[in-house]
Amino acid sequence: MEYKLIRSKRKSLAIKITDKCEIIVYAPNKCGIDYINSFIQEKSNWINSKMIKQRQNVQKLNKYSNLEEILFLGENKKIYDNNKCYNIGNFNIKYIKTSKKGNIIKNFLLEQAKLYLIERTIKLAEQLNLSFGSIKIISSKHKWGSCSNKKEIRLNYKLIMLPKEYIDYVIYHELCHLIEFNHSTKFWNLLKKIGYKKTEIKQKFNDYKFVLHLF
Repeated sequence: MEYKLIRSKRKSLAIKITDKCEIIVYAPNKCGIDYINSFIQEKSNWINSKMIKQRQNVQKLNKYSNLEEILFLGENKKIYDNNKCYNIGNFNIKYIKTSKKGNIIKNFLLEQAKLYLIERTIKLAEQLNLSFGSIKIISSKHKWGSCSNKKEIRLNYKLIMLPKEYIDYVIYHELCHLIEFNHSTKFWNLLKKIGYKKTEIKQKFNDYKFVLHLF
């Protein structure tokens, strides 16, 4: 099993599977190569499982990067080019020939995200009897959302590509940070009361990790 070894002053071994399906092993400076190989062998089932999932994510990323179809609220939508107008489900998006298709689709998703995410956040906050300072729709390849100590909630516009129940989770997650500004046991207990379990959520979101790298 090929891997890239990175040594440092760290005290323990760690393995990372990159977005390009590369295996990176982080090891202490004085850790012997035989011990490292033994560690990798011990974790081989975990590595193979992660590699399979990552390859699936790469395939999905390539599929939607072609812009022949797109995800919208968790559903596959074909993109039809109908003479200066893209048809996506019930949406008609007019464009000029000099416009890049990627920019057009991105702007469409951004506008839909603003409409849906802001309204949904206000509604869920009211249900929990919580108030936030402001809400901002952002673009990120790393996070679905965040909440600042000034109670500003930031949501990634790419959430609009996920199923509604996934969107709700991210919004609930950030709203709970208004009460517990950390990821302590108290924080996860708040989400548990709403109906979310930490381990189940992380596993589900792995299937949509590729969405963060679109556009």
